[in-house]
Amino acid sequence: MKKFTEIGQFRQVVREVRSHCDYNGRDENNDAIYNHTKPYSILKFRGTPKLHGTNSGIVKYDDSRYEFQSRENVLSLEADNAGFMGEITQKNYQKLFDDIEFNTSCAIFGEWCGKGIQKSVAISELSKRFIIFGIKIDDVYQDMQNFKHIKNEDELIFNILQFPIFEIEIDFNHPELIQNKLVELTKNVEKECPVGKYFGIKGIGEGIVWEYLNGKERYIFKVKGEKHQNSKVKTLTTVDVEAIENINAFIEYAVTENRMKQGIDKMVEMKLPLEPKTTGDYLRWIYNDVIKEEGDTMEENNINPKKIGSAISAKARVFWMNYLNSNF
Repeated sequence: MKKFTEIGQFRQVVREVRSHCDYNGRDENNDAIYNHTKPYSILKFRGTPKLHGTNSGIVKYDDSRYEFQSRENVLSLEADNAGFMGEITQKNYQKLFDDIEFNTSCAIFGEWCGKGIQKSVAISELSKRFIIFGIKIDDVYQDMQNFKHIKNEDELIFNILQFPIFEIEIDFNHPELIQNKLVELTKNVEKECPVGKYFGIKGIGEGIVWEYLNGKERYIFKVKGEKHQNSKVKTLTTVDVEAIENINAFIEYAVTENRMKQGIDKMVEMKLPLEPKTTGDYLRWIYNDVIKEEGDTMEENNINPKKIGSAISAKARVFWMNYLNSNF
């Protein structure tokens, strides 16, 4: 089967993007090398309403064979998933693939939703329908903007891009600054589901799915409203943007090129080798020097020393790794 990817949390995507940016190939033992030598990416994400139903898919193979599936299993009429296969095979599902070219396989993913599938959301009041939200050609996810025509409304097959979409830009150097916007948009969707509203039904929505896709580079995460969180998912909370911006401004002021060059000189004085394994020593010296020299400035600006360590390290690490790469 062609499984649809698991949709993780915002914090997981932050780790993925940063790891991808820091990846620097493999060493002689084939172990991955990660060096933070450049600023992190700034990426534009598209958001679509998260649908509270059951994940379903139709896959067409190069031998003209079709396969129907849930998130975890290939379906049969004897082992169906909320009646998806039984009902979708009564529709002209083949037509969905007419304008799609592929070599080995094409998977159309969507949410099978409506009465009897889930409860307590606006779309659970609708008759059952299939809403397409993803297409995978030869195992590569596609930009849905190129496939927003794939639908058949007469047979209750819709496309996620028929409904309101959202756009945000995330600076992965300071990803926390987007949290308030994510929370705001999620609360609005939870208050009134845009998909339910499209069909004339008032009620709550589940949240938003955010996706960045550029060729094979793809990041996806979900933000659910509080009513749809479970005990294993940490609710995304608002942040004090002014405090964060205050810290960022302080880092630009205090972690200067001269201070970072001075850190190199101190490493030499302490007879510590200038190599990757002493990165921690270098970062500790920079942190301690900032705390020692700029304590009064921090006090005047209400900056807690415990909250700036990672920000200091992030900037100093880039300088350090670039210095090592250019001198050895």
